[in-house]
Amino acid sequence: MEAMISFVVVLGTISIVCQSVETITRQNQVDDRAINSIKEKYYQERRKWLTGTDLH
Repeated sequence: MEAMISFVVVLGTISIVCQSVETITRQNQVDDRAINSIKEKYYQERRKWLTGTDLH
């Protein structure tokens, strides 16, 4: 009986760890997309400024 309880606890722990890793991975992907979007906007603005096409 104790072995079965231990087995269930281990499986539960592994499940929680896997879900945590998956959540962190998803959040990192969202963060990467946001960072890439900001970088792209920065480089577009920089390019406009360097070429003088963004003269307000």
